Amino acid sequence: MKKLTVFDATWLTEAQAKGSNDSWAGEVIATPEGNIYLDILRLWFDRFPLKSIKDRRALKNRLESFIRSDHVGGVNELSWWEFMCRMNLNAEPICTKTTPRPDFKVLTQPEFFVEVSTLNVSETEKKKLKKEGAVPLDHTETLRRLLLKAANDKKDQISYAASSQRACALVLFDYTTWSGLGTQFFRFLANALLGKGFEFAQLPVELSALVYVERKVIDGRVGISRDRSAIYHNPCATHPLPISTFSALRQFRFQMVETESTSLDHWIWL
Repeated sequence: MKKLTVFDATWLTEAQAKGSNDSWAGEVIATPEGNIYLDILRLWFDRFPLKSIKDRRALKNRLESFIRSDHVGGVNELSWWEFMCRMNLNAEPICTKTTPRPDFKVLTQPEFFVEVSTLNVSETEKKKLKKEGAVPLDHTETLRRLLLKAANDKKDQISYAASSQRACALVLFDYTTWSGLGTQFFRFLANALLGKGFEFAQLPVELSALVYVERKVIDGRVGISRDRSAIYHNPCATHPLPISTFSALRQFRFQMVETESTSLDHWIWL
């Protein structure tokens, strides 16, 4: 397979020409911490086991995109694969086909599938920030967008897993305006999915679990928050995911029974 590299000299020159106000790239290349971040992504990309050169090129294009949402989408896919490796889960990316498929198949028994997605800042929030310089803290709106992802946007990927008689977890990285600011959205989500609201009843039974992730880059290193990330098990699932899966994160199941991680670390560094 032809070797592809990311963030090479040509890309760096283009990023510098665009200037620091144009995209995420200008901010990154201006600092030593940013160089660490790019080096980590280069390493992850090199060892990411995609077999198709077409898929590797598509991932390279997303990572190098100066559009923030495209870039973080690619980074999140790599981040979750690295996380699964840290959890000793043997996983492989699934090659792109005409029919939508999940991003990963986990080969560790029992086998299951994982689809990774991102909640970006909404267009409404962008306009409000630009016009008024602030947006209200609205967990209900974030919940609405999250449920839409699970019920509609990722329905085909989730159905593919069910057709294989396997569980499927939908992993959602939160990049909305209030993400990472200690709002305890993960508890609001637990109550909505499994408590009084019981929104899981409105979601596909093919969805085994929903994983909510807050990710940050600190000093160039990528970390997943143990305090505010969580996995929610669907009590209606046709193919349940074992409770012990992704045990490094908080676990919520029927009637909001919570299992916390025993680690004292606030971050899982990838």
